Amino acid sequence: MRIHAYGNEHAPVMIMLPGSFCNADTMADIITELKDEFHILAADYNGQYEGSEMSFTSRKGEMSGIIRYLQKHGISSVALVYGQSMGGEMGMELLSQLHQKGIPVGAAFFDGGPFLRFPKVVSRLLGNKFKSIVGNLRGRTPEEALQDPTIVKFSGGKPERYSNMLGPICRNAAYMSDETLEREADACVTFDFPALDAEFQKKLYFFYSKEESAWRFCRRRLKKAYPHAQYHLVSGYGHVGYPSEHLKEYCGWLSALAKGQRPF
Repeated sequence: MRIHAYGNEHAPVMIMLPGSFCNADTMADIITELKDEFHILAADYNGQYEGSEMSFTSRKGEMSGIIRYLQKHGISSVALVYGQSMGGEMGMELLSQLHQKGIPVGAAFFDGGPFLRFPKVVSRLLGNKFKSIVGNLRGRTPEEALQDPTIVKFSGGKPERYSNMLGPICRNAAYMSDETLEREADACVTFDFPALDAEFQKKLYFFYSKEESAWRFCRRRLKKAYPHAQYHLVSGYGHVGYPSEHLKEYCGWLSALAKGQRPF
């Protein structure tokens, strides 16, 4: 794993976790907006960047790398854990590990997290789907990738929402092995809903566009597991598409949470 540090190292710490096929570069707009206020740590998972020495491991394996980084750099508290898509599931694993290590967390904000738990056969099917998506993106320019039917579908019919993300994704596609994609698929559909007390659940914010499949599939289990969490829904933006059109507002939410304030 590779961790990028931005901003003032003495400022409150914000950890940013990307989704499948993504890395820190796909969150660049958000990082740029917030780096003057916070010490941002943004992750590149194993197997998702040029020069990575190993494949993606698992939710537990990847997040243990962040714990080691925090310990090595003497970071004793985290203001906000932020995750996009699969990064939400990774973030929940990180919250569990931070709690075990006695590292306090101010809040967490997860955008479009799948939070799915399905039989192993679904993991294999999703792994094949991931291989197909990444295979279609290899060698393509971002402009070409914008026309991909899967990208159009996930974007809610407005693929231009992903313009800033697709450049890094297309570059990353060349380095993602079948093993990485299979393990990422497994990470997406084996979520284990770690136990969190009611008080901490109140600091959890789950954000979705109502129409996205992630919300339709996970909402009942998610609300049952975390009934005291905050759920904020919008309509018509596709999967993690909201910040592309409302960047300052969206980053304002993250900033407020990291400062212990209500975002909405």
